[in-house]
Amino acid sequence: MKFILLAGLIPVILSFLARKFFYERVVKREGGTLVSLSGQELAEKILKKGKAEAVDVTVRKLSFVKLGPTYLVLSPEQATSKKAERVAEAALLAGMVLMARRQKKVVGWRTWALKFSWAMPAFTTVVMAFAMVVGRVAPSWCIGVIAGVLGLSTVLLWLTLPVEKAAAMTVAEMLEETALIPRRHEAESLANLVKAMPWRRIIPGAIAWIGRK
Repeated sequence: MKFILLAGLIPVILSFLARKFFYERVVKREGGTLVSLSGQELAEKILKKGKAEAVDVTVRKLSFVKLGPTYLVLSPEQATSKKAERVAEAALLAGMVLMARRQKKVVGWRTWALKFSWAMPAFTTVVMAFAMVVGRVAPSWCIGVIAGVLGLSTVLLWLTLPVEKAAAMTVAEMLEETALIPRRHEAESLANLVKAMPWRRIIPGAIAWIGRK
């Protein structure tokens, strides 16, 4: 049981450290500044630059990443905000759409891993809590199983991380080498944020959500 607990918790701890170093440092430094374009405006420019003008960009509240070769869903905050962090989020999602047009299955693995990291730990926690209440499973086993599922979710996020990193590099190159954003300092700041964004999602969703509260 100790082995399962450690095997589950170590990847999560490593993910928190990596997220803090590769993502939170950059966001703390540059994420709060305002830029000249909203998230939706930049996303549409990226799609146009990538010759994907036919992609349907819609805005609605969402819990998971929703995108594909022909569509992109942005949250209201991502679409309308001019805060650099939110704009970079929208830009990265546009980059994921461009990648999905070439490698749909690969992007599908990443989006599936993100959904799994939200749903499976939450489902497992509910099941284990019920099992513990009715006395079917010992508390130590319940904790071990939950930790194991969290560890599995984290490993899946790491295995699919290169997909999002590749999309981020594509968008960062556009920002650095073209005139998508006329103001050079804004383009450089957004490029740094976009490259940091994939590291935001290497922690299972439920834990990341709790961490923001």
